[in-house]
Amino acid sequence: MNRALAAVLMIMATPAAADPVADIKAARAAYNAAIAARDAAGVRAALGDNYVGIAGTGGEAIIGADSMAEYFARAFKTPGFLGFVRTPDVVTVAQPPLRAMERGRWSGGSASGMVSGEYLAVWVPTPQGWKLRSETFVTLANGAPGRP
Repeated sequence: MNRALAAVLMIMATPAAADPVADIKAARAAYNAAIAARDAAGVRAALGDNYVGIAGTGGEAIIGADSMAEYFARAFKTPGFLGFVRTPDVVTVAQPPLRAMERGRWSGGSASGMVSGEYLAVWVPTPQGWKLRSETFVTLANGAPGRP
């Protein structure tokens, strides 16, 4: 087989590049689903090892993926916990795609009160897919009891 034909066949056999925006949105959906299912292991799966989270109302730092998974494991056992939902508005991928920024809205809380606001997240590619490096939540509204 000549080199030109071999090169064309190799290009045709190479899978198309993944869509990082779609992959990140899918990872966010899986993270939301893990929260809804009260699945701490599913929450942990979305996070990179060096994850840092900044809570919305008090501004507490949650350092490490295991710490965030433990935070949710405790929250899942709290009576009246309703969960949290993060809704991306924008996902922007760096070129080259070594990181991505996600910005959106969030809401959640418990039967005793709801909170909502905006967030900014940083995603990084790993061999296991895109993982969250950091999230910063800003609480903009404290509401009455309800559902997220």
